[in-house]
Amino acid sequence: MVSLSARLKRNSLPPLSLQTPLSPRPSSSRTTSSRPSYHARLAASGGMSPGNSYYGRTVFEVSSEADETASGSGETLWHGAPVFDASYWHSKGGMDLVREKHREMHASVEALTILCSSGDSNWHLESLALFWPRVQIVDIEYNTREVQPDTLALQWLCAAQDCTLFPHAQLYRLTARWAGCTEVFEHPLCGAFGRDLATRLALLDRLPPLAGNQELEMRFYKYRVLFLTAVSFAMGAMAKTAAGSRAMESYITYLFKTDIFAPTSIELTDAQPQHLQAVLAAINANTHNISYDKMRATTSTAALQSSLRHICFDMHNMASGRDRIIFCAVHFPKLESLIIRHSPDFRLLHGDTMNLGVLFSLRWPDLVELQLPFISDQYAKTLQSKCPALRFLFVLPESRYERWTAYSQSFTPDGLHGLATHWPTMQQLVVKYAFRHALSTHNIDVAPMSPSRISFGSVKRSTLSRRTSMLPISPESQLPTPTADSLPGPWPRESFSIHPKHRNLCVLRMPYLQLPFSVALAMLVDVPQLLMLEFTPLLRDPAVPLQGLASTLRRRVSISPSPQLNAPFADSNVVYQLGTAKHPLESMVLHDACTTRYITTSWIQIMNTFLQLSAVSFVATSQED
Repeated sequence: MVSLSARLKRNSLPPLSLQTPLSPRPSSSRTTSSRPSYHARLAASGGMSPGNSYYGRTVFEVSSEADETASGSGETLWHGAPVFDASYWHSKGGMDLVREKHREMHASVEALTILCSSGDSNWHLESLALFWPRVQIVDIEYNTREVQPDTLALQWLCAAQDCTLFPHAQLYRLTARWAGCTEVFEHPLCGAFGRDLATRLALLDRLPPLAGNQELEMRFYKYRVLFLTAVSFAMGAMAKTAAGSRAMESYITYLFKTDIFAPTSIELTDAQPQHLQAVLAAINANTHNISYDKMRATTSTAALQSSLRHICFDMHNMASGRDRIIFCAVHFPKLESLIIRHSPDFRLLHGDTMNLGVLFSLRWPDLVELQLPFISDQYAKTLQSKCPALRFLFVLPESRYERWTAYSQSFTPDGLHGLATHWPTMQQLVVKYAFRHALSTHNIDVAPMSPSRISFGSVKRSTLSRRTSMLPISPESQLPTPTADSLPGPWPRESFSIHPKHRNLCVLRMPYLQLPFSVALAMLVDVPQLLMLEFTPLLRDPAVPLQGLASTLRRRVSISPSPQLNAPFADSNVVYQLGTAKHPLESMVLHDACTTRYITTSWIQIMNTFLQLSAVSFVATSQED
């Protein structure tokens, strides 16, 4: 069973606690029959019978981390709103336990979620038949083997429309998962449909003659015109059979090249570069003889879907032979959110693991959110010129691949500094990606590395101690700089100022950047609206002179304590400025700093300067912590 927290992470579902205050629907003798009857609208649009409607929902993870807690009791808070997971309670004790928990929680629940499969008993109908006075969203996830659903979809819709059961419901969402495809359908329970439905329904008459059961296929299309919001395709599954590939490519063609369905979100998972080539080839071949010019508003022949606002490519390989990512800004002219994930398939791994093809060959004028699995200094410069409107940038490789040496292009603090300073509109910058020089060929290892692995390269510790004891002490030599032979990891930096002041940046997460505490405090003056900061502190400050690197190494392994490391150094003027300005910092995450040599009384006093600071988290990745 999919976890509740995973099902609640959906990009098109706003936080419940941020919605408008509850306002009851018009209280009168209105019943389900007097409500807007959506299946009646379907029938009126041309033959959509109530018994053959098709419903569903998909799951898309958002880049930002939802404030959610889940306990073994099944009670869940998502963005501060209570959720009732009927499927969880039913799996624990059947409908008797569902009714018992309903009596305890129904007065505060704002979202009702149900997960069921074809062939289940009617317990989900019994759950919907209970009274839910504050529920705003009814969310049902349905796993089926059939493309066309059964009569349960109509019964769920009728229950969600019943004012006597859901007096404050605003949205009814269902998910259908079938044959490598997951679809999201949303039914607004208040307000008009919008989205030029009449115009898009008329486009169905321009479709080429349908094969097989034309009435059944027309119902398939009409329902998606009315309610489809997002689609996810498992490209590996659709390529298993020739017939399945042809049917899916036909559906993708309608989604990408016509205005019929006008989805706002599409996800291609389990993908290889050749899958993307096949999609574009099917659109260009137009084997169905679709009159593209009569079925779309975009005049550009190269452009694909102009209604698309969010797209995600979950790639197994970034390059395969001569195949690369072939989509760029010209294909999706109105795209606002682009997510690239990389889950390497070692059976087919070859070619450049950091090749993004032509993805950034042209400008993305409307792109405000971007997620990449890797970054380099060169890519950082490219993004600055190709994504001028960017506000949310996330570099999030798979958790085991943050230090993967196959990502071999150079990435230094200079590249990170460019990302933090170029966009004055940037609101969130998250770079969970280890620094690295361009690695030598003999160092490249396709096996992923653990994020907690510590390495001194090819030099033994005793040899390092003898060598460093003879070095002259200078500010440059106090901070060792990674070399071309170093493995990816943290990088120490003595300065990291942001000028001019960045007044829009709210989240700055850079766990692999090592900064002295004084530098981090001074940087907060440059970002007066920062709410969250994550970095790795240096356990010494450059303002405090050290006797030698050899003794520093001994202190790092707790051989002998030193008063030089008792209290993190901080400029009193900086602390005064932060206190006077009432800096709004709410959360700080520190790596490798869970030690009494860092957490001292003076450090706590400095942290108390931030009046709104509510959480300080320590991440331990070494035995010393």
